[in-house]
Amino acid sequence: MGLSKINSRINLDYLKNEKENLYFDRKRAKISLQDLANEIASFANSNGGLIALGITDDGKIEGFNSYGNNKLNEFQKVVTNYLKNTPTYRIELVNIQNEKGEEDNILLFHIEPELNYLIRNNKDEVYCRQGDSSIKLNASQIRSLEYDRKERDFEAEILLESSINDIDEEVMEVYKNKIDTDLSNEEVLKARGFLREKNGKYHLTKAGMLLFGKNPSVYLPSARVRVLKFEGTEFQVGTEMNIIKDRTFDKCLFKVLEQSREFINSQLREFTHLNEDGVFETVAEYPEFAWYEGLVNAVCHRDYSNSGEYIIVKLFDDRLEILSPGKLGGFVTLETMKNKRYSRNPQIARVLNELGIVRELNEGVKRIYSEMQKFYLKDPVYSEPDRNSVLLILDNNIAVRANRKQETLKKSDAIKDKWKLLNYAERQVLQVINDKGEVTSEDVSKIINRGKTTAVKLLNKLINLDLIVWTGTSKKDSYGRYKMR
Repeated sequence: MGLSKINSRINLDYLKNEKENLYFDRKRAKISLQDLANEIASFANSNGGLIALGITDDGKIEGFNSYGNNKLNEFQKVVTNYLKNTPTYRIELVNIQNEKGEEDNILLFHIEPELNYLIRNNKDEVYCRQGDSSIKLNASQIRSLEYDRKERDFEAEILLESSINDIDEEVMEVYKNKIDTDLSNEEVLKARGFLREKNGKYHLTKAGMLLFGKNPSVYLPSARVRVLKFEGTEFQVGTEMNIIKDRTFDKCLFKVLEQSREFINSQLREFTHLNEDGVFETVAEYPEFAWYEGLVNAVCHRDYSNSGEYIIVKLFDDRLEILSPGKLGGFVTLETMKNKRYSRNPQIARVLNELGIVRELNEGVKRIYSEMQKFYLKDPVYSEPDRNSVLLILDNNIAVRANRKQETLKKSDAIKDKWKLLNYAERQVLQVINDKGEVTSEDVSKIINRGKTTAVKLLNKLINLDLIVWTGTSKKDSYGRYKMR
């Protein structure tokens, strides 16, 4: 049962056991008023969140009985007395039983991200939430955030031609289940600031449209992800055009990530080899976490105010590239991005976090590095190629492996004179059969990403060239397999 009337997710188990993170912190009632003010400012200057006051770091309900009502009252005035510019926040006084079994109180500060200006304390200091702690910014970092506040206006802008009828009800249901609420779609969107009134009518904000709209691209044409797959290692044009797949995803962000993830997975290759134990082992072209986290970061943190650009994912034989519009946000640089986190789009980041998509504590970028290392691949390479976009490149070593396997195959007396007669897909299938020992037509259909009829036609060509054989007793023999001759 929830303790909070503002957020039904907040129950006793959450307050005691939830790990402190970018959006949640516990503080003892003995904290100084100045330190509490700094914590509130840090949440407002980043992604917003919840501060539970009267609870120890390890989750014990300490309450306020030991400190008296005066301190409880002072805490409720801390924003007015200690902060310049007023953040958007709400305070709840919650009656609760403390660890001693006594009736007591705790305070819950629900803080929204500030979109238009920085929140400073009475010493003109600026704090910002990073992972599970708050840091004081230096002059350069403060200046970067001041510049970025102009970009943050984007999320709150109202789309005057939109209405509640533009929402994707399926995604709204997913979201409401995640935050455990029975409120109507309209009530949820109003409460989170995604449905706002203008001239007597309610309209979606741009952030609301991106997160919950059925067709955001109608209003925001650049809000999409385009995935291109190339044959080879370079982008060719004209008669040498080598794009073999081109898909665009332009629904709400939840579906964009879901659908593009499925598509990219279908296009990536696998490498099969004998491991040290003499067992065939299949290794993915890239660790899924690495490229998917890179895509999530692009969708979450790109500059959506740049109306002429969209996210592009390029799949080459030797690498995967993700290009995201907009420079790195706030005080994050290429040198510090493994340890620093800043959300250009805090409202979007928070909802994607609630949906279980965005990682907390800045673990995402760090883990991209560690996952690539586990696969014995090069470290990811981040760059800002035109100072107005962020490029992530993940290199694989399958191209090297494939070249070695091709050279081995081409030296075979049964294959060397016929290799030049095969196209890219046929060579790929022949390599897989050589690696795995046998395949079905369904396997080949997945390898070449074509229908079963096309797969069978390709296999028949390899049979006619006397490169492989069919082991079945008839064409419809479900136990038959294609093997190397």
